Amino acid sequence: MINVSIDIGSTWTKGAVFEVGDNDHIEVKNCALSPTTPHHLAEGFFTVLNRILNVDDARPLLASGKIKLDYSSSAKGGLAVAAIGLVPSITLESAKVTAHSAGAKVSQHFAYNLNKADLRALEATPPDILLFTGGTDGGDCAHGLANAKLLAKSNLDCAIIYAGNRDLQDEVQDLLGDKDLTIVDNVLPSLDNPSPLGARSAICDIFLHKIVKGKGLDVIVEQTGEEPLPTPYSVFELVEQIRRHVVGWETFMLIDMGGATTDIYSANQNSLAPDTVMHGLPEPIVKRTVEGDLGMRVSAITAGETGAPLITHYFSHQESKIAAFHHYLKHLVAHPGYLPRTDEERVFDQLLAGICVGYAAERHAGKKSTGLYLRRKCRPPSGPRSQSD
Repeated sequence: MINVSIDIGSTWTKGAVFEVGDNDHIEVKNCALSPTTPHHLAEGFFTVLNRILNVDDARPLLASGKIKLDYSSSAKGGLAVAAIGLVPSITLESAKVTAHSAGAKVSQHFAYNLNKADLRALEATPPDILLFTGGTDGGDCAHGLANAKLLAKSNLDCAIIYAGNRDLQDEVQDLLGDKDLTIVDNVLPSLDNPSPLGARSAICDIFLHKIVKGKGLDVIVEQTGEEPLPTPYSVFELVEQIRRHVVGWETFMLIDMGGATTDIYSANQNSLAPDTVMHGLPEPIVKRTVEGDLGMRVSAITAGETGAPLITHYFSHQESKIAAFHHYLKHLVAHPGYLPRTDEERVFDQLLAGICVGYAAERHAGKKSTGLYLRRKCRPPSGPRSQSD
């Protein structure tokens, strides 16, 4: 059996052939890459497949059953999810964590009651999926009901997943039943008990059965007989399996720096220092964040804008160097397959990579706050004040 894995990224399509030997030892036998062909994803896919198998046409091999094929895609913007929640740091954050763990990027997010401007924004740039959450089970119903009524009047025709307060499930079904609605368990049934699996599974099912055609992957499905997964979902599962099964890797970070986004994955059993109070949701053991403004090619210009203070400091306020760097970023966006050719361009690429990794890791880790607020809110009720106060 020939084991083949291919990933269709926003910039490059990559593939490899693996051989599984004794004791499950895995050896890479061949690999190849080709620029992703956004107009027809199958073109770049089969170019890579033919190269790694050293054949002119791999489809007869696929038909013979001699190839075990797994493939994933984050092309054409990946899987875009808009999230609606109640409190930004609680149910909305839970919705975002759920979407990220399912391999999606959160393209828009809204807290509390939707207004007409929010609705216009959703209709103007519709997501692939709307993840509609809000309220713990038995908790607030007013905001969720108001949002359901507004969505019912909208022209939004994307898939909608309701994963909020279970007390509202019947009303949501009545109001949104004419739309493409899926109802699953609440992502946050109680404040200390996140439950993302139902919504996560629904997001993946919708991707496989409804969104694949819109992403241009239907031709590949038809000719291979295999369905894709969102690339970040596959990487998330990889991190989970490494944490569970590889000794010494219970805590680690994985950085997936792409042309359009920089994704950070971490496996970490959080242990808080004494006298520390967690704000918001408990951190998941395996966590993914995605930064849509930090990328090595498609998002190079926005990465440069994000890292402007670092760029100015790096080039010691030399305006000519700063201008040359930003000119290089514009060239990368216009030509995402471009690789650096000069020493200066290699320095520029390294700086861009540092911006993407540094800012993405900082956002992933979150913030530790100290000072007056913590002294008032988080100090133990008795005993001396500790250094962490």
